[in-house]
Amino acid sequence: MVKVMAKKKSATLPTGTALQIYLLLVSSKEPMGVREIQNKIGLKSPSTVKYHLDRLRREGLVFQTHDGRYAAVKTSNPLTSLYLFISNSPVPRLIPASISFAVFIITYSILTQQIDPFILGATTAFVLYVIIEGTRLRKLIRFLLEK
Repeated sequence: MVKVMAKKKSATLPTGTALQIYLLLVSSKEPMGVREIQNKIGLKSPSTVKYHLDRLRREGLVFQTHDGRYAAVKTSNPLTSLYLFISNSPVPRLIPASISFAVFIITYSILTQQIDPFILGATTAFVLYVIIEGTRLRKLIRFLLEK
């Protein structure tokens, strides 16, 4: 993998097809070519992919490697900081964090044999709240993909 330094730029959030391409590149471990992106997204024309890649490149969200392939600049967009990419699917970071916290509290309670109903209730309420907020973030990304 080739590391290229990209200029820091205030980028706007991509939507629709451009967002699909950007998320694909963010979740990819290697840079991808235009036809590879076309096949993965399911677009009919490579020129459509190239058009969106050029837009994303102007916004500072992707860069082109020396061999003509494209990779995402993962740190310039606040949208990607909200998600982990698991199997090419964006998962809000809040969800695994809250589940880890709940597992810790439950394991601690079991190991110490000190089950405090207040702590377990507060943990349950916190986890439910975070899952609801995580679901709202999933809806946001779906909304942006449909634009």
